[in-house]
Amino acid sequence: MTDDENPSEIRAEILSHAANGTLLDAIFNSYGRRWLDDNHPTILALAELHNTGDIDLLALVTPQTVQPYEGPVFFNGQNVFRALISRLQSSAEALLQTVQILIDAAGQDLAAGLPVEEFAKWCGSDPARPAELLALIDRKVPNAERFLTIALKSGVAVDRHLFLDRAYDFLRSGTETEQQGAINALGQIALPDAADWDRLLDGFAALLAHNPSDTVRAALITAVARRLNGAPGDRQNKLAELGSLAVRPLGDHTLDTAARTIAFYGEHLTEALTETLLEALAAINGKNKGTVEILDMAMMKLIERDDAERARCYLEPLLRRDDDRIELKQLDSLCYKLREKGGQTLDDWVVAWLLDGDRDLCSALDEALFGPGSDDFLFRVDFSRFGLVPADYPYLARKAIGTFFLKPNLMASLLVSLLRSTPETAEEVVNLLIDPILINYAGIAETYLKPIAQDRNDPASGAVQRALEGQEAYLEGLRSVGNVPELHPSERERRLEWQRHADSMAEAYRAARQKSVLASIATESLILYGTRAVSWFEDRGTDDRRRIETPMASISHSFEMPRVDIVDPGGLQMMLLHFRGEPRPS
Repeated sequence: MTDDENPSEIRAEILSHAANGTLLDAIFNSYGRRWLDDNHPTILALAELHNTGDIDLLALVTPQTVQPYEGPVFFNGQNVFRALISRLQSSAEALLQTVQILIDAAGQDLAAGLPVEEFAKWCGSDPARPAELLALIDRKVPNAERFLTIALKSGVAVDRHLFLDRAYDFLRSGTETEQQGAINALGQIALPDAADWDRLLDGFAALLAHNPSDTVRAALITAVARRLNGAPGDRQNKLAELGSLAVRPLGDHTLDTAARTIAFYGEHLTEALTETLLEALAAINGKNKGTVEILDMAMMKLIERDDAERARCYLEPLLRRDDDRIELKQLDSLCYKLREKGGQTLDDWVVAWLLDGDRDLCSALDEALFGPGSDDFLFRVDFSRFGLVPADYPYLARKAIGTFFLKPNLMASLLVSLLRSTPETAEEVVNLLIDPILINYAGIAETYLKPIAQDRNDPASGAVQRALEGQEAYLEGLRSVGNVPELHPSERERRLEWQRHADSMAEAYRAARQKSVLASIATESLILYGTRAVSWFEDRGTDDRRRIETPMASISHSFEMPRVDIVDPGGLQMMLLHFRGEPRPS
C-alpha cells in the first residue's frame, strides 16, 4: 500500500486483514515499519473502524499475541498503538489493560512510557473518564492503581474539591502504589492559594510521620523538588525540610531519586537540601549501576551550573572508599564535561587533587580525566591563584611527573606553568624538567619547549632555556664516553626486552579496546583486499535499499617511549613510586 491510496482502499485493506486474522501482524510489520505520522490516513482509518465497531484493536493485544514481536519490530507496532490510544472510544478498563500490556512488553526501554502519555490525553479528553478510571482503582481492578496520578490530575479539572479530597485520602490510607500516585499528582496539581499550600505541606508531613516505605519516600522527594520550582518564598524552607526528612533512611530507591533530583531539578533546590542530598549520596551502593549512571549525570549538571567544587568535594570520599569504591572512569559524562569546560574549572580540580597527593585521586586523573589520547592536552595554570608556599612548587612538579609520566606534553606543561609562578624554587622545578622529563622524552624539546624559550614575553622563558641547556649538557656527557661494547646488552637481553615491550603494548591495546566507544557501537570486520566498504540500508517507510560506499583510509598514532625504561626500568619505577607516595610538605 502506498501513501497516495484513497481512504476506501485503506479501509478495505484493514478490514481484509481483520477478516484473515492478520491485522496485528500488519500493525507491527507493514504499518509499523513505515513509522506512520499521527495523522496518517491509515491511523485515522484504524481509529474510525474501531470506534464504529467494525474491528476491535484492543482485543488484538494480549501478552501472548505481542510476545513474538521483539526489538525494533515491537516498537514500530507500539508507535502505531501510541498514535491510536487517545483517539479510541473504549471503556477505561479495556484501554488500561492494553496500555499495561504494551508497557510490560517494552521492558526497561525508555520508550515504554509513551502509551501512558497518550492514555493521559484520553482520560483528560472526556469529563466522565477520570471518575471512571477512579472507580476502577476503588474496585481494585488489576493494574488500575498504577494510573492513579492520571485520574487525579485529569479529575481536578472536572471537580477540584472531590479529586483533591480523594488524593489526600490515598495519601493517608492508600496502598504503597496508591500513595506514590497521590504524591505524584499532588506534586503537579496547581495550588492557587495559601490554604492549598498548607494542606499539601501538612499532608506530606503527616505521611512522613508514619515512616513510609523507601519507594514512597522517593516519590515524595521528587514531588518536593517539583514544588520548589515556583513555590512561595515562605514555603520553600518547609518543602526543603520535608525533602531532607524523606531522604534520611538512605534506601536504594531514595538514593537513586536523590541523584535524579540533583540532576534534573538542581537549579530549583535550596542550598540546604542540595547538601542534604549529597550527604545522603555518600552511602550510594556502587553495585547499583543505574544509580551510578544517574549520579554521573548529577555531577555533570553541577559542573554545568558552575558548582564544580561541590562535585569534587563530594566525589573524593567515594573514590577513596576501601569497600564498594566508585571509580572516576565510571562517571564518563562528568569527565567529558570537565574537559569540555576546561579553564579554571579544570585547573582547580587537577591542582586540588595533585596537592592532596592521594594515590587514588591522582590515578583517577590519569586514567579517567586524561585517558588515552590526552597527551596533546597542554595546561596553562595560573598557580598564583592557589596561595601556595615555596615548598609546594617542587612538590607539585613531582606529583605531576608521578601522575602523568606517560603523557610528556601534559606533564611538561604543568611544570612550565609552575615555572611561570615560582621565583624562589624555580631551579628545583628546572632540574625536574631536565631529569626525568627531558632525559626520557627528548622530542618535547623541539615541539613544545623551544618556542617557549624563544618567547621573551613568557615568564617561563629563561627557566625553560636553562632546562634545554641542561639537557644538551647531559647529551654531550653521554657522547663523550663513546662506544663501550661492554655496556651493550646481549642479544638475548635485547630480545627479552623487546618481548616484554611487545607484551606490554599488546596488553595496553586490549585494555584500550575495552574502553573504546566505537567498539561498543560497531562491529569489527577483517577485510582482506579492497579500498572501500559497501553497506546496504533499508529506507524507513519504503521497500527500497540504499547502497553506501565508504572509502577506507589508514589511521596512525605515534608516541615516544621513555629512554630510562630501557636501561633502568627498575630505577625509573622506584622514582615514580616515590613521587606518587610523597606526602605534601607541612
